[in-house]
Amino acid sequence: DYPMSRILAVKSAEGEREVDYSAYSVKELQKQLKQYEKKFGTFIRFLRQYDCESSPAEDYLTLIDWECLQDEQKRRKRAKLSLIRGGRKKPG
Repeated sequence: DYPMSRILAVKSAEGEREVDYSAYSVKELQKQLKQYEKKFGTFIRFLRQYDCESSPAEDYLTLIDWECLQDEQKRRKRAKLSLIRGGRKKPG
């Protein structure tokens, strides 16, 4: 069972780029999440202030990027836990 890679394709004035969250190291994930928290506070706070009609496009990209970073972090934690739990053999 291979982990599904999470890729975000972004088109902007600078051109197109792809972000592959599964390729990020744990440190890279944490660093980017901390940068967002330092700049905006918590994700929930940012989400509450976000308005799809009046917020700038950069805020939408921030929202999606932040959400994908969190999802990737959670996915890795779940995978780690399932490996730990699945690694034990039942006595019998």
